[in-house]
Amino acid sequence: MSWLEKAPLPVLGLLVLALLAISVEAGYRGQGWLSRKRPADHASDGQNHLLSAILGLLALLLGFTFSLGLNRYEARRAMVVQEANAIGTTWLRAQLLEEPNRAAMSGLLRAYVDTRIAWSMSGADDADLAPTNALQAKLWTTTGAAIRTDSSPQLSRAVMDAMNDSFDAASSRAAERAAHIPDRVLEVLLLYAALSMLMLGYTLAAAGRPHRIATGLVLVLLSLAVVVILDLDRPRGGSIQVSQQPLVDLKASLR
Repeated sequence: MSWLEKAPLPVLGLLVLALLAISVEAGYRGQGWLSRKRPADHASDGQNHLLSAILGLLALLLGFTFSLGLNRYEARRAMVVQEANAIGTTWLRAQLLEEPNRAAMSGLLRAYVDTRIAWSMSGADDADLAPTNALQAKLWTTTGAAIRTDSSPQLSRAVMDAMNDSFDAASSRAAERAAHIPDRVLEVLLLYAALSMLMLGYTLAAAGRPHRIATGLVLVLLSLAVVVILDLDRPRGGSIQVSQQPLVDLKASLR
């Protein structure tokens, strides 16, 4: 787990805001120091155009990184629906089995759904997959017994295929939950944002109009954008969480 995931989001937001504010102030003071060395150094159209290009690239980097986080969020949301559908299909096919296989399979599937909901809503790491793995082993043993004793081999095979899909969906969700935006991408984004604010402070100071209120608003908006990106990249501890309603609805239907 990286430092970007360990630190609380409010703390990270304040740190990003402080970094950007320091960068702008450094740009102000740097321009003042250079103007004393070269009194003729004033803001020019070239500097303004360069600043526009830098801020445009910053917006592009922010949009690209936000898209990465949002795509991972959407993938996690789709996998919840996929897993709920797979378990629901397994349940429906299991109801066609003969007793006692039907009752045994039904009880294990109810417990399995409860376990999957508990895992989904927990903020722990992948060590919590142990209860899921234990129930998967029991379900597979029960499926094997159904294949050997049920009078319809086609139905038993259909139950086994649906069970496989349910297990695959659980593995896919665990893998997607462990995936994050690469730390290097986020670090480069922060570095580029700081350098962009350095250039912003330099250009505003050269023009003789700091616009500190407007600049402060820009810094707050940039910090909020970075915090949202970091929040999307926290499937276990962020405030933007994937809804588990499909699994909750499935649990209600199984009762």
